[in-house]
Amino acid sequence: MSVYGASDYAVTRDGGDYTVHIVVGVDPDGNMYVLDLWRKQADSAEWIGAFCDLVKKWRPLEWAEETGQIRAALGPMIQAAAQQARAYVHRRKCPTRGDKAVRAQSIRARMSMRGLFVPADAPCCQDFEAELLRFPAGVHDDQVDALGLIGQLLDVIRPGRAPKPEPKPSSGMAGYRSARTGRGDSWRTA
Repeated sequence: MSVYGASDYAVTRDGGDYTVHIVVGVDPDGNMYVLDLWRKQADSAEWIGAFCDLVKKWRPLEWAEETGQIRAALGPMIQAAAQQARAYVHRRKCPTRGDKAVRAQSIRARMSMRGLFVPADAPCCQDFEAELLRFPAGVHDDQVDALGLIGQLLDVIRPGRAPKPEPKPSSGMAGYRSARTGRGDSWRTA
């Protein structure tokens, strides 16, 4: 799979909004899967640590995040923590344009055409689906915002590659033949 990530940041612990990190994978057929989701009302040190952990775990090709006050204020801190943790990823800046429903339109269209696969047994799945279904009238929209940032990457997202088939084991090394010609068991008689 080709792996991508996105974050919707919030700065206040227990302040109402959640910070959400989402990781998606795209298989060779172009199907998109939610691979991981981190959602918490946390302070910046905690969610920056979670971001670094996810980058190291999944090794995404790109990570989308909104431009704005939070990224401007905490961008250097995120970069320093990622370097220290050796959590390397290209962080793509996505401009904040229009309202939230407009920003989510790309991923909504993609989901309507190709679907989005979510792990049915994951603890976050129920809240994730409920928030998507209530949007834009729900109390929270942080997961939708993070997923909407994945939609901002659709022009650069590429499908994964199918694994190459394993080479068939050969009997002996290619380019060699047996020294035994049927004239005896000794190499001297070959």
